[in-house]
Amino acid sequence: MISIGLIGARGYVGREMLTLIEAHPECSLAFASSREWAGRPVREAAPESGSDLVFEALDPDAAAARGADAVVLGLPNGKSAPFVQAFDAHAPETVIVDLSGDHRADHDWWYGLPELFRSRLDGRRRIANPGCYATAAQAALVPVRDLIAGPAHVF
Repeated sequence: MISIGLIGARGYVGREMLTLIEAHPECSLAFASSREWAGRPVREAAPESGSDLVFEALDPDAAAARGADAVVLGLPNGKSAPFVQAFDAHAPETVIVDLSGDHRADHDWWYGLPELFRSRLDGRRRIANPGCYATAAQAALVPVRDLIAGPAHVF
């Protein structure tokens, strides 16, 4: 089982991640961090969740100390840096998937959709997930990608 921590678990993206982690046969939720929901059961935000976990208000160092195999950052844009710094310092082997826009243009991070580029993500520890517009554009091009000569431009 791959243990996954979720930081920024209260919002829409966090709730969707709770559902996905819960439903995946090879993943388990290690922790769910939310300042606003601290002390409340995870099931309150995700009723379909079978988790007995309670939301925690973890600071960056406490999150890095939890020992999860991977962490998903479901934080607003501009809020991931302290968590990334803590994981880089205390748990560099932990895979971080940042769902915000903070690292999409950072050359030290891998940017891409695992649904389309899974083999390119193998072994990567810092992954910047494309946003909704980029995801929709990439997914829409999949059926015709072999018919396109040169780079695609989507508007």
